[in-house]
Amino acid sequence: MAVTPEDIKNSLRIDVTADDVMIQQYIDNAKAYVQEAVDSDTDLTQYTQYDFAVSLLTQFWYQNRVIDMQQTPYQVVSMIQQLRGLIS
Repeated sequence: MAVTPEDIKNSLRIDVTADDVMIQQYIDNAKAYVQEAVDSDTDLTQYTQYDFAVSLLTQFWYQNRVIDMQQTPYQVVSMIQQLRGLIS
């Protein structure tokens, strides 16, 4: 299952479409972030933790786009660690 803008909007209870392009960009960047943090050569899409980490990171970036986005949420770091353990 791939994360979609609709998934993020449902999770955050967003009813408008004005930010769909921005949300998709966050999703694309979250996928790359998690992939590179775990292992760039492994297909992570088979793991539910991958989609969950992408979703959490996208939601975090969306909700904090006006303020500090420096810290990676603990839950995302935890999912990355789990994925590293699964592929090693």
